[in-house]
Amino acid sequence: MTDRFTQTPAALDVIFVREIKLDTLIGAYEFERRQPRTLKADIEIGRSSLRACKTDHLADTIDYAAVVNVVREIFASHKFHLLEPLAESIARSLLEKFDAQWARIELSKTGVVPSSREVGVRLERWRG
Repeated sequence: MTDRFTQTPAALDVIFVREIKLDTLIGAYEFERRQPRTLKADIEIGRSSLRACKTDHLADTIDYAAVVNVVREIFASHKFHLLEPLAESIARSLLEKFDAQWARIELSKTGVVPSSREVGVRLERWRG
C-alpha cells in the first residue's frame, strides 16, 4: 500500500544518505565523457522493519558507509552514457545487497543545461 501524499510505501523504515558527491565518466555526447564529472546522489532505502529500532545494533540496520561504497563501486565501473541506466543499476544493487523492499535514487549533475542549476533523474523501485 502506498501513502498517496508521499508516494513512499506505507509501513517502511527508511534510511537515507544525502548528497553523495562522486566523479564518474558519463554524458550523452562523446565530448562529455572525456573527463570525469561530479554527480550528486541522494539515496533512500526502505525495509518493512529495521530491527535496530529495538536492538540498537549496527548489524540490524543498513550501514550508511556500505551504501556509499555500493554507489562508489558502481560509479567506478559503469559504462552508461545516461543517468537513467546508472540510477537503475544503483537501485537494483541496493535492493539486493541490503534486502530492501523499496529504494529511491536521485542522480543529478550541474553545468549541463544553461540557466539551470542542476538536472537529473529520480527513480523508485520496489522488490517483488
